[in-house]
Amino acid sequence: MILAGARHAAVLAACLTTLAALATPAWSEPGPWFAIARVGAVVDSPPRAEYAGPAYADEPVMPAPAGPDLPLTTSVADREPTDLRLLVADGERWRLMEVGAAMTWHPLSATITAFGQLPYVVTEPGHVAPAFDDTHAPAALGVTGQAGGFEAGIQYRSVGKRLERLISAPAALKDREGHEVWVAQRLGVLRLRLADSRLTDNVDRNPALARTTKNQTAVTAELAMSEWPVLGLTFASGESARVRLTPGGRETAAEQREFDSVTGSAYYHGGPGWGVTASSTVSRARHLVRPDDDMTAMSQDLGLRLHPMESLTVNPALSLAQERYAWSDLAIDSSTAGLTLSYAPAASHWSVSSFVSYTATRASDGSTDGRSVSLSGALTCVLGRWLPGSTVSFEAGYDRYVDAAIPDSASGVVTGFVLLKLAAF
Repeated sequence: MILAGARHAAVLAACLTTLAALATPAWSEPGPWFAIARVGAVVDSPPRAEYAGPAYADEPVMPAPAGPDLPLTTSVADREPTDLRLLVADGERWRLMEVGAAMTWHPLSATITAFGQLPYVVTEPGHVAPAFDDTHAPAALGVTGQAGGFEAGIQYRSVGKRLERLISAPAALKDREGHEVWVAQRLGVLRLRLADSRLTDNVDRNPALARTTKNQTAVTAELAMSEWPVLGLTFASGESARVRLTPGGRETAAEQREFDSVTGSAYYHGGPGWGVTASSTVSRARHLVRPDDDMTAMSQDLGLRLHPMESLTVNPALSLAQERYAWSDLAIDSSTAGLTLSYAPAASHWSVSSFVSYTATRASDGSTDGRSVSLSGALTCVLGRWLPGSTVSFEAGYDRYVDAAIPDSASGVVTGFVLLKLAAF
């Protein structure tokens, strides 16, 4: 069965929340708390879920697999944003509840896991907006099951710009809404996967951007051998519909296309010190009204995970994309580069982090020639013996956007914040 939209997702969210309610008291006053329920044993540190297939949003907190004396495990976490701009901003203050459950049926060694990320808004002390009403869709929901070498699952997500500073994920995954259902079979070192999905971008309906919905069926073959990179090859086919949005959020007539794509990917885990992920996609789309207006697209993505020392993490990323339209001879080129650094000495009371990104988009007809730069840095200190459990944070940032085709759209902002968090007395 395929979830057709947010209403179905809300039902699944309610089920997940019910599981969470079995494990934790009522949370009418959300705060920085973490509760884990147990049935037979305590789960000390729930690992994060490993998604089968495309990574969704941010990996939610998941319980450990159930053991012989642990048929059911549930976990709940209330995530407070680490970005100071979210903590001190006026208006809506988004937070994230993460729930998970896992159950094992030992006669067949079958495991079923469920997870969810439910955003909500802190409106005033002691009151929160519902996490899954019509306006606050779940950020991610999913149920997966496996028995032997067979796997199956369904996932839903809705992550727009309102959550971009709350959920850590690649930029390409932060503006997607929809569902995916899949089945997979492992045959030794080979894993075959069949998936059907419907995903839409521009979740928050920015009128300056088009809104594209893709329905596709994909077949993936992954080869995983010891000491070798995990290699993947995906063939996908489907339909897409692109619409423009009016300032009021209404959609114009859809531009419909049929497309086929091929994606090659590789992932290599070089131990605790480093890892690399790379992918390349080539697709061709045919216009349903103008058959001669083919669109060819290519995209390449590269990401690194580096740990030159235990306390230092370096995450560079690069993405390149090109679109070519045969009928209009239009070409659109986009590129994004980002670098995240974090340094947290184990024996120290302080930690620092920084982020820089650069994005450029240019159309051959001169309609778009935009560039954006974002810089930020933060320092957090634990006050230690003076105020046990309390911290003080400093953050500064700079954002700049310019478009040579539309000079009036240029913008720039410099931000600086200081946050003092005191532990309860």
